[in-house]
Parts: sequence; structure tokens; C-alpha cells
Amino acid sequence: MPFYSAFTASGYLINNLQSLLDQKDISSFGLSKLACLSPTTTRKICSDSSYIPSPDVLEKICLSLEVTPGDVLGIKSTMELTVAVGSGVFSG
Repeated sequence: MPFYSAFTASGYLINNLQSLLDQKDISSFGLSKLACLSPTTTRKICSDSSYIPSPDVLEKICLSLEVTPGDVLGIKSTMELTVAVGSGVFSG
């Protein structure tokens, strides 16, 4: 089974599927029917923004919603995380 890294040179991948479905007024179950995917699969992707679907699943989602992978996935900067932790704001 191939390994898909969620980390990129500028940050890490997050999935924006739930907000995309909200915009289109489609439930995760509705997506499972449209994309011919398991309801468990679509529910997992929608409920966990750090979960990155396999390329095959991503392709089915994109084709059924008529969107690009860039619409489903985004990059969260590692700099945001580093600044929050390194700033000492949370130290007590």
C-alpha cells in the first residue's frame, strides 16, 4: 500500500471537504452515493480535516462534485503552528 505524505515544503495538507459540501448543500452520505464511495469513507474524510484521501478517492470526489483537487485540499502553513508554540503566549 503506498504512503501518501500530508506534509509539503510549505506546510501540511488539510482537506476542506466538509466546507465544500456545506457550500453545495450536500451531506457526506449524499456524496457517498454521488461518488460511489462507502458512507464510512466520506464520513471519515468530512469529520477529520487532517485525513487525506487516496488519489483514487480524491478523483471520485472531484469528478462527482465537479471540482479540482485544489478545491478539496488546502495547505496549512507550518509557520502558523511554529509561531504559536514558539511565541511563549501559552506559557504560564
